[in-house]
Amino acid sequence: NWRRYTMFINDGDTVCIVGGGPGGSACAMVLLQEARKLDRKIRVVLIEHKIFSEHRHYNQCIGVLSPPFEDILKNDLDLTLPDNLVLDNMEGYCLHSDLLSLDLVGKELGRSVSVTRSNFDAFMLEEARKAGAEIIHNRVTAIEVNSDGVVIYTEGDNFKSAVVVGAFGLDDGTCRIFEQGTPYCQPDFLNTVITRLYPGKEFMQSMGSTIHAFLLSHPGLEFGAVTPKGEHISINIAGRKVSSHIMMEFLRSAPVQRFLPPHQRREKPLNYFKGKFPIAPARNLFGDRYVTIGDAAGLMRPFKGKGINSAIITGIYSARSIMRHGVSKQAFAQNFYQDCSELTEDLPYGRGVRILTNLATRFKFMDHMIAIAAERPDFMHALFGSVSGHDPYKKIIMETASLSLAFTFAQKILGHFVFRQEAHLPIKSVSPTA
Repeated sequence: NWRRYTMFINDGDTVCIVGGGPGGSACAMVLLQEARKLDRKIRVVLIEHKIFSEHRHYNQCIGVLSPPFEDILKNDLDLTLPDNLVLDNMEGYCLHSDLLSLDLVGKELGRSVSVTRSNFDAFMLEEARKAGAEIIHNRVTAIEVNSDGVVIYTEGDNFKSAVVVGAFGLDDGTCRIFEQGTPYCQPDFLNTVITRLYPGKEFMQSMGSTIHAFLLSHPGLEFGAVTPKGEHISINIAGRKVSSHIMMEFLRSAPVQRFLPPHQRREKPLNYFKGKFPIAPARNLFGDRYVTIGDAAGLMRPFKGKGINSAIITGIYSARSIMRHGVSKQAFAQNFYQDCSELTEDLPYGRGVRILTNLATRFKFMDHMIAIAAERPDFMHALFGSVSGHDPYKKIIMETASLSLAFTFAQKILGHFVFRQEAHLPIKSVSPTA
């Protein structure tokens, strides 16, 4: 009974959150909401070493908020995204292979917008402060998880907490600190390289507000994207061993060259940013008196991102689980992890799609897949759902799989390997069949 009592959040307890991004800020706000509902007074300490408003740190996230982000902000956090944070209203998606391009057609319930991540993170952190969270700008140096609480060491003050929430993304230093202080082990991940180009106002207007996704047959590259964002273009690539050299090959490839201004097509970008994002859940992502959320937990839409939404959602779920059910490993398993089932149940389907996509690019079959999508609305909607992240992979596969589509793929595969020609063909756009 004593252990059960201490594994619940009581009056006067402290909850520490390590990481002040959208997930950590959302967790702080909901912790305080739940405390008021339960008529408890708690202290929420949010530790973040970055000062987002100073714009001194680059976030690897491209910064596109997609549906249902507005519903999440309004319904769960009582927030509305300020208009001054929106750089562009994204108009759609275009998928590119080595030789073909296709504007993806589908129904997206709600709008997608691009934001500057530092500005969005600063907004969320300020809302957490307004809600009553104590913001500490410092770096965590160690944690100790004991039967009666958690000690969080920083470069400044130390904190005694009833539970610690890890919202630190895949920051190498903090990952190691959690691995040393808990059974946690960071998730499997892909590396990313990101750069920016500033082509001028006239070129940005001509480019429009379409997100361009690239599935090319370059060794070491799993996918890339070109995203217009206000006055600049953000370009990102991902793969196990991506580097600045692979980024340059990507920029010099014919499919990408069409979206770069002429005077910058052969120039080396001034800055590269290296990062990573998870492709599987972390091992032991929660336990007695600790829980991780967002990228740190590896809980995000597999192979297609929506990391901001996932971070906020898992932050909300973790806060509710802590306040309503306690901070034991069993409580997190039965409540927090169960609440995340929409993400976790889609993982095997996402892994399968990733394997098939990598095989298609490796054997240069992606051109045929885009051609099929132009001819068949069912496969077009599947690609739209995959690229936009609007639907779970399980739903996409169940709604798309059919004998006729399988037969179409079999014909294309046979023709590809039997009659494949190696001649260099011009890149062209294909249009969906009416």
